[in-house]
Amino acid sequence: MSTVGKISTMIIILIALTGIDVMAANRLLYENFDDQTIDLSRFVVYGHNWAVLNPPQYNLNQVGRGQTGYCFSSGTISEAHLCWRKNVPNPWPTDEFYVSFWMRYPTFRQTDSHENLKLFYPHWDGVDSYVHYAMCNKDSIYYSAKGKGQFLTQGRWLNCPNQTDGKWRRYEFYVKFSAGIHKFWYDGKLVVNDNFGSGKWTRAMYYISTPSIDAEEPGSFSRQIDDLEIWDGMPTPTQPQPQDTVSPYLTDVSPLSGATSVFVDANITFHVRDSGSGVDKNSISLSVNGTKVTPAITGTAADYTVTYDPALNFSYGTRITVVVSAKDQAGNAMVPVSYSFTTGQAPDIRPEAPKGVSVKLVNPNG
Repeated sequence: MSTVGKISTMIIILIALTGIDVMAANRLLYENFDDQTIDLSRFVVYGHNWAVLNPPQYNLNQVGRGQTGYCFSSGTISEAHLCWRKNVPNPWPTDEFYVSFWMRYPTFRQTDSHENLKLFYPHWDGVDSYVHYAMCNKDSIYYSAKGKGQFLTQGRWLNCPNQTDGKWRRYEFYVKFSAGIHKFWYDGKLVVNDNFGSGKWTRAMYYISTPSIDAEEPGSFSRQIDDLEIWDGMPTPTQPQPQDTVSPYLTDVSPLSGATSVFVDANITFHVRDSGSGVDKNSISLSVNGTKVTPAITGTAADYTVTYDPALNFSYGTRITVVVSAKDQAGNAMVPVSYSFTTGQAPDIRPEAPKGVSVKLVNPNG
């Protein structure tokens, strides 16, 4: 076998053993935080000036995107952020990398004209090459890029509306080192599409931070990250997900439908569940005997517990009719559920006749 043939055979064997797909992008890292752990063999959680953080400076106990699972959340340190600093492939295994994550600000108050909350700030070629994104205000992001110590672009203000409205927003970034290509999508919309040309970057990856520091005076905000993905190329678009067409449903009703002799001080409780996009909490509606009431609602979008504790007891011997309606986050409305129960009769409070004594009840009205 020729030398070229031997090398080709060795490459094929190596690919087979490692499972690397040379024809498609490979996802090198994925974190959805549902197991409430972080891969500390790769990640470091930093605060300001490279201070290494630990809980409760950040936490992993807040509900995740879609009201399911968990997410990475800032704790006592607002700027707590994840950085892939350990065991980063260097050189990067391919000519491309792609990063995607979802982020939300549960709380935010503007304290400066340029907040400078860095949200994506990877470095390669040591610290001489990067793409740099910093949230300026609720609708703007500042963007710049460097290659081998020279600015490739700077002073770019990007329109990215409603970043701080408390909703989950998606941020996606792509780099092709050899061609100097960089792209950024905000909530699926292409916002940056730069081609700086060849020779600007190498594949000497240093670290990837998602998001990054608060670079001004301490801001007033909290921040959460979920579904972080890092790839060695642009992933193939996934097939469209099946549309959610299933409505929420009611379970665990108490008192039971048709129940009798129910205590007049009973609470009305039930669960509203949804196996798809999740229940829209604000859509849950409860009426009791034709009057809309405000119950307490706890739980997650997959399973809300609804409790109504009437300010006054129900009347004795009364039929109570309950009507419940709700819809899920895809807009599927459940058919309103109506059921009834009946309270018990009033207790007989007449005194018992003393034993051995004859008592005659007299009508006071004659």
